[in-house]
Amino acid sequence: MNICFITPEYYPITGGTGSYVYYLSRMLRKYGSSPLVITKGNKYEGSMSKDEIRVLQIKVRDIPLLGPILFFKSSYRSLSKLKAEFSVDIAHANLPLIPSFAIPNGFGKTLISTVHSTWEGEARALEKEPFSSLNTNEKIVRTFKEILKRFEYKLLKRSNRIIAVSEYTKREILKNYNVPAWKIKVIYNGVDTWKFKPAKKDEKNLYKRELGFREDDFLILYVGRLYSRKGLPTLIETIPHVAKKFRNIKFVISGKGLEDEEERLRRYAKKLKVEEKLVFLGYYPDEKLPNLYAAADIFVFPSIYENMPFAMLEAMASGLPVITTTVGGIPEVIKNGRNGFLVRPYDSKGLAEKILYLMENPSVACEIGIAGRKTIEVKLNWDNIVKQVLQVYNEALAG
Repeated sequence: MNICFITPEYYPITGGTGSYVYYLSRMLRKYGSSPLVITKGNKYEGSMSKDEIRVLQIKVRDIPLLGPILFFKSSYRSLSKLKAEFSVDIAHANLPLIPSFAIPNGFGKTLISTVHSTWEGEARALEKEPFSSLNTNEKIVRTFKEILKRFEYKLLKRSNRIIAVSEYTKREILKNYNVPAWKIKVIYNGVDTWKFKPAKKDEKNLYKRELGFREDDFLILYVGRLYSRKGLPTLIETIPHVAKKFRNIKFVISGKGLEDEEERLRRYAKKLKVEEKLVFLGYYPDEKLPNLYAAADIFVFPSIYENMPFAMLEAMASGLPVITTTVGGIPEVIKNGRNGFLVRPYDSKGLAEKILYLMENPSVACEIGIAGRKTIEVKLNWDNIVKQVLQVYNEALAG
């Protein structure tokens, strides 16, 4: 099967869509298919030949609003040329980041779209935030939501099959768009269980030292973008409560954001007088992420809107006890008190209580981590996921 992915994110991985296409394309290659990835150019100069994945990078200037439009137009031209030179069985788009006008009509024998989130959900998650506090991309989503939704709907209507990354995502699609339910198949995101796995105690201590921490430092980790909908102010608000009881804690935030988002969070931590307990690592390369999870003791993900976050799944695969929120598709994987803990979004008190409970009950934390790993091994490893995706491909081609 010749499969062409269209995605603005690929490698180096900086978000969920990039993770999805990167790991799925490698697994499809393992199962005998021939993936091609059309993606936005970046600073990465290496070759993907080690994974035997063909990658066409479209280099455009990284300018808010204008940059994506230039990529979509260049994508259309590249795919139109490719259509005349190369037989594509599956055109696989990724929503909401790819609009309909980026893909020529008739490109590929069939069109599949994976929905990672919706523009309606993204905009709704920002409603409580002051407009002035949003980054440029978030302001665009709030301002142009209805236009973005029209592009999203047009591609959904064109798609022969739709993959939703959670039952919640499927409900979002059906609520917001006139799309038949039979076209939508729920397939969760997967995790590379060989890459992300529990660390032994000596490995944990080693990775803590490599990060500049002491072996007795207790690390509470967040991995993800520094966006408003990720709920990071809530995480910072928990620090005073936890620090009252435990002096050896460090809250570690790994990820990047636009403009001065990190500085805003630093100012908030300083206002709460907990800046010495907070460590920002910036963007952490995907190949080093397993070491970061291995160094941590608890993973916290206080998001306001999610569909099926990769960072949460990777933390579970790494054997970390996970505390996250009751939003989106998260409760479909996290069963409260069994393989993780759930709190309401914005609930800093509840989040602090769960962190303290795990710190005071290390045996429970260990059991939660083991159960989380088991969940990933049984349900969410990539071998299981890719078989479900291939079934969708075959159904679409047959029908």
